[in-house]
Amino acid sequence: MENIPILEGISPDEVEQMRVCFGVREERFRADTVIYDISEGRGELGLLTAGSAVIQRIDRQGGRTILEHLPTGSVFGEMLMFENVAGDSITVVAAESCRVWFMSAEHLTRRCEKACTHHSRLVENMFHIIRAFHVAGRCTDCGECTRVCPQGIPLHLLNRKFIKDINELYGEYQAGEEVGQRHPLIDFTKTDAEPSVVSSRGGANA
Repeated sequence: MENIPILEGISPDEVEQMRVCFGVREERFRADTVIYDISEGRGELGLLTAGSAVIQRIDRQGGRTILEHLPTGSVFGEMLMFENVAGDSITVVAAESCRVWFMSAEHLTRRCEKACTHHSRLVENMFHIIRAFHVAGRCTDCGECTRVCPQGIPLHLLNRKFIKDINELYGEYQAGEEVGQRHPLIDFTKTDAEPSVVSSRGGANA
């Protein structure tokens, strides 16, 4: 389980303990089959342990858009999605043969009764992923995150990287400038960067 961000800092033995503790279910999927339908509200978190997939949206007119490319190590589920206000079909589809671990998302939102170290580490890793996802496009660059960080980490520099990328990929945008303004990640326009461009850029900068 190398190079999987959510399992960083967790030993192979601890991963096996976690699989038992969390009741992890492993499933395999062939290419072009649906792995997960967000609209079903299953309340699960999926971890792509092998293969790759895409998150696709099909609107009411039948138009298909690839929202994101998911390489091995990616996670998906309702907790990582923005609200689907348009009522479109959003599914995770295998781009090739895949192996996926499914677990209840509740394991990441509640404390472990046994105070397992690997559980705490998993929650910490997931927190950073969710925080990065939700801050992107919403940060006003106030600097408060850096001011209150007990470890003195300049978190605003990471947030500025999000701002820089969003401005370059989706056009100049200032969060909080207008009341009711929709930020670029949930406001589709025809001038948006193609998902393949965003994906290839992310891979190049990883």
